[in-house]
Amino acid sequence: MSMRSDQDPQRQGRRGVRGGSSATPRPFVDTGWDGYDPAGADAVGAGSKGGSATDDRRDYKSSKSGGVGTVLRFAVFTLVLASLVLGGLYFLARPAVFHAIADWGAENPTALSVPLVADIVRSDLGTSLTEPVDPEDFRQIAFQVQYGDTTADIGDALVKAGVIADARAFVFEAIERGETSNFIAGRHVVTRAMTVDGIIDALTSPIVAAPTVRLTFREGLRIEQMVAELEYLEANPVDPAVKLTFDVADYYQLATDPPASLLAQYSWLKLPAGASLEGFLFPATYTVDPNITPLELIEQQLDAFVAQAPPALFKLTPDQIYQTVQIASLVEPEAVLDSDRALVAGVYINRLDPKKWPTGLLESNPTVDYANDTVWLQSNPIASWVGYTFWVPVGGTTPLAQIVFPDNIAPYNTYHHAGLPPTPIDSPGLASLVAAVDPDTADGYYFFLAKNDGSNGLAFAHTNAEQIANEKKYGYIK
Repeated sequence: MSMRSDQDPQRQGRRGVRGGSSATPRPFVDTGWDGYDPAGADAVGAGSKGGSATDDRRDYKSSKSGGVGTVLRFAVFTLVLASLVLGGLYFLARPAVFHAIADWGAENPTALSVPLVADIVRSDLGTSLTEPVDPEDFRQIAFQVQYGDTTADIGDALVKAGVIADARAFVFEAIERGETSNFIAGRHVVTRAMTVDGIIDALTSPIVAAPTVRLTFREGLRIEQMVAELEYLEANPVDPAVKLTFDVADYYQLATDPPASLLAQYSWLKLPAGASLEGFLFPATYTVDPNITPLELIEQQLDAFVAQAPPALFKLTPDQIYQTVQIASLVEPEAVLDSDRALVAGVYINRLDPKKWPTGLLESNPTVDYANDTVWLQSNPIASWVGYTFWVPVGGTTPLAQIVFPDNIAPYNTYHHAGLPPTPIDSPGLASLVAAVDPDTADGYYFFLAKNDGSNGLAFAHTNAEQIANEKKYGYIK
């Protein structure tokens, strides 16, 4: 069953690299670029969060410095300060007075119009105005200015992020420079090596695109091919200055032996004992922070599965979901045309029915190829997977049912073992998932083969006799 044409590109051997929920609010400050949507980016979901350099400017000064109450407080403060100076107490209690004036001035920007107050505040702030937190730390930090933030709000957030030492220094300098109405909402790049002046420059400049890495995992890849892709990108980054920093072996470890804490986030995902995440790491293009962790990448892939898989899938029980994904993973490498996928899924569903197909043998060629690749992968290090050609059809004259694999791999030979293979064999795309959720069993097909006529289509058959006739028709036998 499942005869495969040598001219069918979908069934040729594929190299490891080149072959073959409601959203939660974005964090105010992070040290990566997860979810960053640079303006003009061509990645899925790209868009400007900051708007134009004019539309997004907010006057962060008015909310802190206006109103009758502020004027009255300023007048009272001026009188008290004058009394202290005239009474000589100012000089006796100078340190305490300086600090109190500095705090009050930072919270009441109107007071900074008094030269004496401005000088006191500047003196009290000292080096926090002129020196960075860490002149040697040039790591880029994504900092977000939210719509409606006051200058004080921004200063507090900068302190929380460890970018500045004193929020008052930021407020003071922004007022001194007249920049309180010029901060642009959106994400900006800052570092701990910046002075307050430099940070103000960054937050009042147009939004810059973030450094990102694009990861593309096409449909039908098994986990080891994804690992090979990551290995290749680490060794051959598109931009040498922007490349992944995590250990690919850690990604593979998490994907093949996911921790309970990860699985607990996805109540619908129930894996058999010892099973990997094969089948559930959704194939897509991911635009990620170069410093993304293996766990974060896997979470993104699982989240993409939730977002993209047909909603009807999640109405099933966890056991049914797993079986459906197993079937979808068999459909994925067999069909080139989406119009054939539901019929391929129907063939497997029909063969799983003991009343219709007593042997229970699915006789799926890709499962044999999967087993064959697995034997090789278990004997070779990750670094060698980049150059390996996956999914090469098992050749030779030995019938597929007689090919012997190690005991732990043997159940994947569906020519010899009845029922589904122990796990999915690849990452099916949306079309294959849809087909597995809603298979076409009405026509009662039990066989199919590639037409071998350049159409990329499949020919289906009800009986072995019809299958043999198709083999003759499409040049497999004479």
